[in-house]
Amino acid sequence: MSSRRAAPPSERRTARACLALALASLSATGLAATIPYATEQVIAAGDSPATVAEKAAKVLPRANQSAWMRLERTFFLHFGVNTFNEVEWGTGKEDPAIFNPTQLDADQWLRAVKRLDGKMLVLVAKHHDGFAMWPTRYTAHSAAASPWRGGKGDLVREVSDAARAAGVKLGIYLSPADLYQLRTNPANPAGYYGNGSPKRTSTIPTDPAHFQSDPAQGRAPTPGFKAYTYDVDDYNRYFLNQLYELLTQYGEVDEVWFDGANPDPSVSETYDYAAWYDLIRKLQPKAVIMGKGPDARWVGTESGYGRTTEWSVIPLPTAPGQFRWPDMQGADLGSRARLVPGSHLWWYPAETNVTMLANGQWFWARDKRPRPVTQLVDIFYSSIGRNANLILNLSPDNRGLVPDDQVAALGQLGDIVRDTFAVNLARGARVTADQSAPRHGPSAILDGNLDTWWEAAPGRTGGTVTLTLPRRTTFDVVSLQEAVDQRGQRIESFAIETWNGAAWTAPARHPDDETTTVGHRRLIRLAAPVTTDRVRVRITGARLAPTLAEVGLYKQAVDLLPPAIAARDADGAVRLSHPAGGTIVYTLDGTAPTAASPVYRAPIALPGNGIVKAARLLPGGRLGIVGSREFAGLSPRGWRVAAVDGEDRASRHGAALAVDGDPATFWQTPWGGGRAIAIDMGQAHRIAGLVYLPRQDGQVAGTAVNYRFETSTDGTHWQTAIDKGTFANIHNNPDLQTARFAPVAARFFRFTVLDDVWRSGSASAAELSVIPADAN
Repeated sequence: MSSRRAAPPSERRTARACLALALASLSATGLAATIPYATEQVIAAGDSPATVAEKAAKVLPRANQSAWMRLERTFFLHFGVNTFNEVEWGTGKEDPAIFNPTQLDADQWLRAVKRLDGKMLVLVAKHHDGFAMWPTRYTAHSAAASPWRGGKGDLVREVSDAARAAGVKLGIYLSPADLYQLRTNPANPAGYYGNGSPKRTSTIPTDPAHFQSDPAQGRAPTPGFKAYTYDVDDYNRYFLNQLYELLTQYGEVDEVWFDGANPDPSVSETYDYAAWYDLIRKLQPKAVIMGKGPDARWVGTESGYGRTTEWSVIPLPTAPGQFRWPDMQGADLGSRARLVPGSHLWWYPAETNVTMLANGQWFWARDKRPRPVTQLVDIFYSSIGRNANLILNLSPDNRGLVPDDQVAALGQLGDIVRDTFAVNLARGARVTADQSAPRHGPSAILDGNLDTWWEAAPGRTGGTVTLTLPRRTTFDVVSLQEAVDQRGQRIESFAIETWNGAAWTAPARHPDDETTTVGHRRLIRLAAPVTTDRVRVRITGARLAPTLAEVGLYKQAVDLLPPAIAARDADGAVRLSHPAGGTIVYTLDGTAPTAASPVYRAPIALPGNGIVKAARLLPGGRLGIVGSREFAGLSPRGWRVAAVDGEDRASRHGAALAVDGDPATFWQTPWGGGRAIAIDMGQAHRIAGLVYLPRQDGQVAGTAVNYRFETSTDGTHWQTAIDKGTFANIHNNPDLQTARFAPVAARFFRFTVLDDVWRSGSASAAELSVIPADAN
């Protein structure tokens, strides 16, 4: 879905940025000047609303960002000691001997990436546990200390070679957090993280033999690269040296991925981001620094869903060189209301990260399953289709292979996307516009080139482009792309209309899609297919003369979709459906359905754990793609709230909503107003785990981080099943959580939130349940 481009030289853009700052100064003194295109604009105190809008419209991406945005489909890969312990967060105390993937095949990983035509793979070279996946010179806590490949293994080498052979770009994630180096880690008492060391002049790369005694002594640089000097403490020196190894030993690196994770808030360590960025720019000048960095930002959630209005031009309160790049999780980051005097306008596009595994799980474990394919398709439209890059995580298992279920789900997603977008149904249309700028006529929107575009006439902030199709055509997806590389992001609102033979009408849209911003790409799904021979796009609001580089019409590959398997309701019933209708067959035991499987005719009773698999029956007894959904816990039929120490009934968030079977509702207590809820299941069950679904409304108030779980046979005498459990990373990933404990007979259970994400003394839950002891 991307197109070719000849990027302008980065030096020209740097000069433009300087010119823009100078002209901003002139504007502040009252001297009128033409606003140039630049990579940074500054809003002055005296700027009129029109000037502010023009400045925002004339911020351009840097060359590395332009190339990055055109990737669209990228991948993460989480694999390490956590895989062998089957946990999401390690401790830093892991024995390297546990790391021994006997069948590791990086080429198989890349084949999985190619199933969705992935353009880049970002490898986790070190996660928060601190175990290095390559034989680094600066710690013994690495692959070299493991039995894998006889201690000669280098995962970064194997993945970089496989990526290069597959034509896929390489990215690197190096966690700033490092539990192994944490000074309070008894497994490594000499750890550098938070050890209070002073800043000292350090040569990068540092001679390992003099790492602490005389860090100014360097070792021989990697051939083709130089050595550099920074004033840093021990941990930042350690981090810089690991960055140096990763960015000089494995070829071109196109993305360096950071977050702001801190392994232990009680231990103070200041990350020297400025030094890190400087080294990255010197070693890999084309790389995009993502997350805690100046080139691309985390969209603000790990759900895979971007904002329905997503601006790439973001107002910063300071100059980019002084900005600290915090996570940006607000609903509105770049509207006109945010463009205030003193703001530095900066191109800062979004990346939307999400896991292949359900419930936001990054690392493999034997009981984890992929997300339903229907959800993955929705995520595709809600990330790439909302002006963001998608980064989808793969989780190899302890063999060192991406499991078959992840590969199958990814392949189904890839088939659906390829079939949908294989042909632009607008091809061959006659294109007209109500007005155009010189040399930017409307025919450019169908030439397959993002570097040519239609542009409205100077002074206009709207316009209409009409496509007269060569024949009546049926479609249900519209793709729009602005000429962001040359003209920035401008469109604020638009309408899609079709001709019904007598008048122009706006077809109903998918309920989650909005016609606001466009940016690099906007995908709009229609509620139902439309057949017509004329389509028009009306730009109804823009910051400056709007542009369209490409317009596409597509028909979703509905026949390739698996059946939709709905959430279980309060009565324990599961409903199946398919947009094309027809006969659906299913199984409940996790086996693949066949033509002889039960036919779906009414809601399926599923009171306990189970895996529903369903497929559409096609002509000739063939089966369509199989959909799968795992259900954890008992259905809450007949359950009641036995006790609660707080609930917000005024806001309609009563305690009963925690066991109503509806994930869209939730129990919530006021801030500081209660933390515990007790449930009477009506009869005794033998249970061995709990299920917690955080509120699903996009907010995290009251969401449990640490919790206690107790059981009782009579509601009076309580037994502790989990004294202090933790839902790791739930702030960023408020998805379904499960935890296991020793089997116990119980009629009652009590869930207490010990700490919520905001430490507000409140609690919330969309759903609570328990896992039967006989569940796998």
